Amino acid sequence: MKSSTQIIPGAFFTGNIQRTTPYEKVSPVALIKRGEKPEPDDFRGEQALFFNVKGKGLVVLSGCAHTGIVNTVRQAQKVSGTEKVHAIMGGFHLINAKPERIQSTVADIKAMKPDHIVPAHCTGFEAIVAFSKEMPDAFTLNTAGTKYTFGG
Repeated sequence: MKSSTQIIPGAFFTGNIQRTTPYEKVSPVALIKRGEKPEPDDFRGEQALFFNVKGKGLVVLSGCAHTGIVNTVRQAQKVSGTEKVHAIMGGFHLINAKPERIQSTVADIKAMKPDHIVPAHCTGFEAIVAFSKEMPDAFTLNTAGTKYTFGG
C-alpha cells in the first residue's frame, strides 16, 4: 500500500513512509529474502496507523518504526494535512541506538509538542529514560493491560 488508506471511518494507514531525517537509518543486519537470496531489509512496506481526534490532533500508533518514529509522525502529518500531534504511541525502534540518534529523535519529537508520548517495546531503556526526562508532562510509561481513551 503505497498511499494513505482509510481502514475504518477516521482511522488511516500512513502509506509508505518517506525518509526525511538524516539520522533514522535502517539497520543493515535485518535481512529479507527477495528472489533467491537474502538482502538487507529496507522495510519499504512499513506503515503506521493514525487518526485525528477532533480538537486535539493526531494520534499516531507505530509498530516498530523501523523507518524512524520521526519519519513516521511526519508522514502522518503530511498525508492528513494536520500538524498538531496529540499522542505518539508504540515502538520507536531505538533499542541499542547510539546516544546521538536518541538525542536527535527526542529533540525532534519534543519540537512536535505532542500532548502524550508513550514509547513501547522496542524503544529501549535509554530512549525511554530520555523521553521521560525531556518530556515529563507528556510521558507515560506503557505497561501491559493499560487502556488509552482519546476523545474530542
